[in-house]
Amino acid sequence: MKAAIELHDSECLGIEFDTGGNGAVVLDAYVHRTEGEPGISPGEGGVQRVRISMDMMTTTGEMGSLPATIYEGSLALDDFEHDNIVPLPFQAVGNSTLSLMLADDARTIHVSGKDISVEPVGEFRFVENVNFSHRYPDV
Repeated sequence: MKAAIELHDSECLGIEFDTGGNGAVVLDAYVHRTEGEPGISPGEGGVQRVRISMDMMTTTGEMGSLPATIYEGSLALDDFEHDNIVPLPFQAVGNSTLSLMLADDARTIHVSGKDISVEPVGEFRFVENVNFSHRYPDV
């Protein structure tokens, strides 16, 4: 079964740094699981704790208080951008920037680093069956 995080329906719980400058963004992520293509094919949706880790991590923007609902997000890599949908699990070598618009005040943070890893750290908690057919009617 394939899975992906839908950033816009997730919650940012915190941002952690270690003494070596490496860090992680911790989410209660809305996860779409399917036999087809996440974000498009029918499947199931639920919440799962996820850790997005980066080496040499830095943050810019206004973090404000956390946890906070994510209203919009993307993950930009050296050669590709994931707009809202991020594969789970996922790993990439090179530069990456996770951009998140948070909370009702629409503050934006950018988390940048190298060699990203997106891993589940908790159990998937089922919320709903997902069918995207209403988004893409047959023409």
